[in-house]
Amino acid sequence: MATLTHSDKYPCAFDLRLLVWEQYSSERGYSDTETVPLGEPYTLWIKYRMTLGVGDCVAYQSEKDTALVLEDVRKLIEELRQLTSGKKNKMTFDPIEPDFGLTIRSLAESGAAGPVSSTAKISAEIPTGDRRQSATPPNLFSVDVWIDYPNQVDTFYGGYGPGLYFSVEALDIERFASQLEAELDTLGSYLTFPTEN
Repeated sequence: MATLTHSDKYPCAFDLRLLVWEQYSSERGYSDTETVPLGEPYTLWIKYRMTLGVGDCVAYQSEKDTALVLEDVRKLIEELRQLTSGKKNKMTFDPIEPDFGLTIRSLAESGAAGPVSSTAKISAEIPTGDRRQSATPPNLFSVDVWIDYPNQVDTFYGGYGPGLYFSVEALDIERFASQLEAELDTLGSYLTFPTEN
């Protein structure tokens, strides 16, 4: 499971667990691996589940298995790594099947939409010269993640549902990206995945 979280003091978490390759059957009952000739383009889907947590409480847990396109997972990992390397200061992830949305942005003053108050700077750990604050700020990001609840309980994309807003550091984002990559590797090759009977 890949978990995006930061603080033990205020532990908010978004869990994304890749399960298995999604396999669709043809009318003859054969799996995609038998009906799609090699070299022909096709879309690979991965079943997954997600959870939003606050402390020891589960604020939301998937109602059903949902599917992500393989390219979306790879794009998410790449964009997370661009954030941690400083190549980007904001990313928004809206997969092809929008069962959840994820926005992560740097809490640097230069990325703020307007003036940043001294209190907000201290909360975001931006240097203010205030004696209550460390002179060396961590690389801090805000996370906004929401679940499309109508799609979880039906097949209607409503865009509304439970969500969390919390902060993480670059190391937390890199850990999440590495965990996602490891889950993807654990799935193995689609073409060697055993068919369901």
